[in-house]
Amino acid sequence: MCRLVIFSGTCTTCDEDQVWEDLTQELSCLEAKNNGFFGDCSKGVFHEQHHFDQECDQCSEEDEGIGDVEEAEAEQGLVSHGKRGASEERSTSSRKKAKT
Repeated sequence: MCRLVIFSGTCTTCDEDQVWEDLTQELSCLEAKNNGFFGDCSKGVFHEQHHFDQECDQCSEEDEGIGDVEEAEAEQGLVSHGKRGASEERSTSSRKKAKT
């Protein structure tokens, strides 16, 4: 019998129910391996559920300062801080400036 190990739980930040796809494992039995793919055996697939709480991707990105930022706001932030954005114009000289 093949085993499908599924990890699910809640996000520790937003408390939404999650299934952690990254942790899910498909463990094939010998018969399924010989037949060529997961679940192709006479006994079928046993679904094994494990509880696991962790921070979801969206909350994790917000913690890192990545999520919920619009590009327009980001560019406006660069201008207001006196920094210029990258331009697509190529340099006319073929020499690089030396760092001092």
